[in-house]
Amino acid sequence: MNQIDLKQNQLILKEKRGALIARLFIYLLTAFSIILPLGGLIANVLHGEMTIISIAIYAIFGVIAFYMLRVSLWNTYGAEIIHFQTKKINYTADYRWFKGNLKEFDFDKIDFTIQKAGYEEDHKGNLVIKFDEKEMFETVSKLPLADLETLVITLKELYSHQTLE
Repeated sequence: MNQIDLKQNQLILKEKRGALIARLFIYLLTAFSIILPLGGLIANVLHGEMTIISIAIYAIFGVIAFYMLRVSLWNTYGAEIIHFQTKKINYTADYRWFKGNLKEFDFDKIDFTIQKAGYEEDHKGNLVIKFDEKEMFETVSKLPLADLETLVITLKELYSHQTLE
């Protein structure tokens, strides 16, 4: 699976799917974090035993369920979308069913580097984008170092010629 897709002014870094057994386990936990509190809520409403404490507990389980859903979707469909413009970059995380918050970075000068990640023998890393030598952004997706090195060279060439608009 090709994890890097650079087309015109958009870079998509796809998260490598986790092992099937791990994804099944995460989806099972997600389903339980939704179904069990929902069943308890229905039982409490039918018996007329709703209290402020039970509402707070259901709210906490709702937050946990939402987080588990995000983790599940990220490990199956996750992608980082970076949209390049002349003096601006937009970043968003795509979970397939929904997208994360849009982050915008304005800059005068930009540089691309690699941050090694994980175990040495894995030969993986993250793309690091430095803006004006004071602010930086590191992608989440761990990609093969050889692919990242090619990507960094390509991005530096594109930005040196200012072909991204």
